[in-house]
Amino acid sequence: MTALPAAPVPSAAPAALIKVKGPAPYALHDLVLIPATAPEIIQKTWTNNMEEWAKGVPLEQYHAREQHLAATAFSSENRLITWILVPKADADVTEEYKTTAGDHGVRGGFDPKDVSKQNLERILGAVETYERPGIVATVGDETLHEVSSVSVASVYAPSKYRSHGYGKLMMRLLWKKIEDMGASFSFLYSDLGPDFYGNFGWTARTSTEIVILPSLTLPAPPSTASSAMTTRASARAIKLETVTEESLAALIEHDTQLLRTQLIKKLKERLNTTPPKKTTFVAVTPEVRCIQWLHARAWFNAKEIWKFQDPQMKDLTLGVYVAGTKDQFVLWHHDFTDDNLFILRWRIDSTATNEEADIIALAFVEAAQQEARKWRLSKIVFWNGHASLANLLGLKVKHRQHSIPSLGLIKSDQDTNNVEWVLNEKYSW
Repeated sequence: MTALPAAPVPSAAPAALIKVKGPAPYALHDLVLIPATAPEIIQKTWTNNMEEWAKGVPLEQYHAREQHLAATAFSSENRLITWILVPKADADVTEEYKTTAGDHGVRGGFDPKDVSKQNLERILGAVETYERPGIVATVGDETLHEVSSVSVASVYAPSKYRSHGYGKLMMRLLWKKIEDMGASFSFLYSDLGPDFYGNFGWTARTSTEIVILPSLTLPAPPSTASSAMTTRASARAIKLETVTEESLAALIEHDTQLLRTQLIKKLKERLNTTPPKKTTFVAVTPEVRCIQWLHARAWFNAKEIWKFQDPQMKDLTLGVYVAGTKDQFVLWHHDFTDDNLFILRWRIDSTATNEEADIIALAFVEAAQQEARKWRLSKIVFWNGHASLANLLGLKVKHRQHSIPSLGLIKSDQDTNNVEWVLNEKYSW
């Protein structure tokens, strides 16, 4: 591969990052959360959150990436909604704000059809939701319920409108909107610690990671393998195939079938405990289009922002799988912005012996290391990876304080401590 281009250099923090102290422009009772429909209004929310997430990417390219992602199957058919916190049409700013701001600052209510600069400045916060399929199963009920879930993303308030309670109000209103959508559960990834979103319904869940360096020397595969196992899975015998669009569909379909089997098994195991614990298991159903969305994000960043050439782009892979199988694979995502190769989904045959599983795991890690080195990504990150993998590699499982998975059941009286998120991995991000 030819030399890789340098990443964009982050620009200095914009003036908007400086908090504007003073009275709140609008009273909380004058605000509503509504879906944005006009393209110009949605684009304004992108412009607003650039101050936090653009990381040096110019406005034109930042908008182009968001438009590229909005056109994917994952975002189509009204699955993606951009919500905005705005003043009611007949609202006006507080007298205290009016006195302090003088002739400057915002005025009046919000018109959802008005795309003027003056009206767009009345957007006090924004958040995105994606409707996604899920599965819910509760001990005592042998039925697996195929349900709708809602993932929450891009929660953002312009810095000049912070410290007035607008963000908290937006999340309270959003929970009510999600209830009206008929979803069974909702989830998000918190960068505000484990407690903030818990006030509104999203309870923090397991948040660990295994970080693997591309330069890590891997241990030798287990040498205690039986002859039968050696023919099935050994360091030399394992043949890995690159995941293609065609094989991805088959892998995800089989993965979902195995997930259902796993949930039924969990129900039976928990029912047989003494006393039986009424646990509710939830899972975000793996989808081809969510993997494609993440790949589209990586592809756009690589080609349009980091300026990789077409011959290089062909090497932007989805992952690998053990040839001839559908239940042993690893999918990954190239996060060029944060310099990571993320493990999206990791599956090894549950019937494999420990030695077999270790050999396959080492093959997967080696493939991921090669991929990270190829794209000069500094580390491989596996969210909620099993401790056995960390032990195999001589690493530690770390607790992370960012992107904390948080989940809540909708219109449920189930104790949050009795809710278990199954397959809590990066693919659902």
